[in-house]
Amino acid sequence: LIYLVGSTLDEMGGSEYFKVMGLEGGRVPRVFVLKSRDIMHRLSIATSKRMISACHDLSDGGLGSAVAEMAIGGGLGASIQLEAVPFEGSNPADDILLFSQSNSRFLCEIAPENKDEFEKLLHGIEFGLIGRVEEYPGMNITGLNGETIINEPVASLKEAWQKPLKW
Repeated sequence: LIYLVGSTLDEMGGSEYFKVMGLEGGRVPRVFVLKSRDIMHRLSIATSKRMISACHDLSDGGLGSAVAEMAIGGGLGASIQLEAVPFEGSNPADDILLFSQSNSRFLCEIAPENKDEFEKLLHGIEFGLIGRVEEYPGMNITGLNGETIINEPVASLKEAWQKPLKW
C-alpha cells in the first residue's frame, strides 16, 4: 500500500512545475515545525517496528517526482488516486496535488498486514492511502475527475530522469 503522510497545500511558488511551465508567483512552502517533528517522530517509530517497506520525502517535483523515483528505484509500478491525497485548502487541482512542494510529506510503502497498526500510529495527523505498488512496471495516476492523467512505463520515466546526464 502507498500512503502519503502529511498534508498538501497550494504551495507552488518556486516549484519545479512553475519553473518548467514558465510561471511565476504563488505561495512558497512553509515549515510547520511542531507538525513536522510529530510526523518524523511517528515515522521513526513505524520504521523501528519495521512497518515501512520503503519511504521517500516529497521535495523537488512533489508527489509526481517522488512516485516516479520510487518506481525507478524499485523496478515496480504504482497506481495512485489523487482524490485520496490529503489537501489543506478549498480548491484542489491535479497539478497542485502532483507538484506542490509542501514540506514534511512522505510517501510510505506499507505491507497490507501492517495497515491497521500503521494507521493507528498516524492517528491525529494528516495521511491518505493514495495507492498501491503494482507488479507491472508503470506509473498510473488517476486525477480528481476519475480519468487517467499519467500512464507511463517505468523505463520511460527512468530515461527522462537520466536524460540530463547523457551528454
